[in-house]
Amino acid sequence: MQTRTPDKTIDAYVAQYALADVLNDRLLDALRLVTFPIYSTVCVEGAEQHYLYFLVEGQVQCSHYHPNGKLAVIAMSNPLTAIGDLEILDEDYLRSNVIATQPSTMLAIPKDIVQTYGAADPEFLRFLLDQYRGKIYRSNAIQMSQVLPLNSRLSLYMLSQLSEGNTSVILPAKDELASLLGTTTRHLNRVIRQLVDAEYISAGYPMVTILDHPALEALAQA
Repeated sequence: MQTRTPDKTIDAYVAQYALADVLNDRLLDALRLVTFPIYSTVCVEGAEQHYLYFLVEGQVQCSHYHPNGKLAVIAMSNPLTAIGDLEILDEDYLRSNVIATQPSTMLAIPKDIVQTYGAADPEFLRFLLDQYRGKIYRSNAIQMSQVLPLNSRLSLYMLSQLSEGNTSVILPAKDELASLLGTTTRHLNRVIRQLVDAEYISAGYPMVTILDHPALEALAQA
């Protein structure tokens, strides 16, 4: 984690994401701006949670280890996402590993400040509940999509990662994406090649441009 002078100030991010609507003055005053270089660790499974983070730029991968020792990617998160929201209000240890898959900027609030000034704030608690509910919905959507063929799962994932007005998406490393979609890297490569050959998406990785949005949507709904 690095503290630096960013392109945007804390106030700019607070305005961009309307955080003043959900954070009281004490929480707003405690915000710190931190950055994580690509592939750096934000949180470690089993460690103590020291900060509540708000991802405001970049992307992070959330994963955890199965009892058999295998690493399973459970989510790729984009702004605005709260990180550590499940553990921050109690003494529970972190339940997942979080790694920056792009250079990422976050707003951070120390745990003691959150517990002192946020634990009894209904607007703040409602915000954390909405964040957690959104994560459950996305997780359920991924699990339900496992019954679909891989080209449908991949199409659904790419469409879900598009930000408004953009036609391109930056995908995670292929082994991570394969884990997230419940497949092998070899099978994933075959399906990507099929979509490229059909001119549904552009060639190149990890930056992919959606060339035929309706066709990709049809696959996602198959």
